[in-house]
Amino acid sequence: MLCWLIWVGLLASTSLAQIAFRRGQKFQIILLGTPDMSKFPLPPTDAPVWDIDLFDNEASTIQTLKQAGKIVICYFSAGTWEDWREDAKDFPQGDLGKVLPEWPNEKWVRTGSQKIRDIMAKRIKIAADKGCDAIDPDNTDGYQNDNGLNLLNTDLIDYMRWLQRIAAQYNMKIGLKNSLDILDTLAPIIDFAVNEQCAQLSECNAYDSFLASNKPVFHIEYPNPLNKSSVNTPSCNGPGTNGMSTVLKELHLNGYTIYCDGSEVDTPTKGGTSPPRPSWSLPPVPPRSSSRPIISTRTSTVMPTSIYRPSTTLKPSSSPGRTSSRRPTSTPGGGQPGCRQKHWDQCGGNDWKGCTVCESPYTCKGVSPPWYYQCL
Repeated sequence: MLCWLIWVGLLASTSLAQIAFRRGQKFQIILLGTPDMSKFPLPPTDAPVWDIDLFDNEASTIQTLKQAGKIVICYFSAGTWEDWREDAKDFPQGDLGKVLPEWPNEKWVRTGSQKIRDIMAKRIKIAADKGCDAIDPDNTDGYQNDNGLNLLNTDLIDYMRWLQRIAAQYNMKIGLKNSLDILDTLAPIIDFAVNEQCAQLSECNAYDSFLASNKPVFHIEYPNPLNKSSVNTPSCNGPGTNGMSTVLKELHLNGYTIYCDGSEVDTPTKGGTSPPRPSWSLPPVPPRSSSRPIISTRTSTVMPTSIYRPSTTLKPSSSPGRTSSRRPTSTPGGGQPGCRQKHWDQCGGNDWKGCTVCESPYTCKGVSPPWYYQCL
């Protein structure tokens, strides 16, 4: 009996050690498609942390990763209603705010609503039942957008504290996505941070104290073009990036990743025809200080920065697409006479050699002009 108890204790200690987050941990994030476990072990085999979609991945995928010693973070949207989700009918209309611009199938939610929290509690339980080690709740920054619900940063603070308490009931950890203005307030209760484009926006130093506490910042940059020369740019060596867990990715967050040591991987995935949607969907504004275009727009009542970042939320291919009554338009870049790009395809930008006209009814729009245009 004593031996059995010792064995259980050792097993529990090992399990706890496996989910210890530490500064500088290498990670992989895949939100377009799912890791193809038929090709396991998957590169990067030396990355101890994997961030994957909660709903798209089977419990078996999560368990296989964990059996290989990986820490699995499960991503879901905690701040928006998405009409293609199985639980979409459970969201009370009175708790839904404004539609996200350009995304008619998604709305901000009232994070203080008990009904909304009941729904999110069920999602967190799904994460626990699948075996996730931690959750990555996205779109909790409605207070930085025209949300139609009068959300404030204090609402997010309260919401994140509540999410953390629910996750802790299942022994899961939690991270904060962006929202630098409340990082110091929430730092004691979060186990990691996820940041998009702080190097591009010269904001990475905001994480100095957080990193000093030995907590990781899973840092994503979207250089355009994405290639190995990007490791010699501020994406990897800019102020405040030292000690961060940095990945250089494409906007749709597929399996292809470049690390700041110059290594690259293309993790095999399956599925993944769905397009990415922006986290902040307001019209783009000039960046405060950047040599590259900003990819999404955020406005904050606390910080003077205006940002436009890509999100890590993905729409499934079955969800209704966006339409435009305008005729297809050409864009800067190369072109092939007579060809047409499909919905979501790239259609222009610097050094673009492909089609520059979209098939009807879609329009070639500047996501990050003059660098990147897309059929929307």
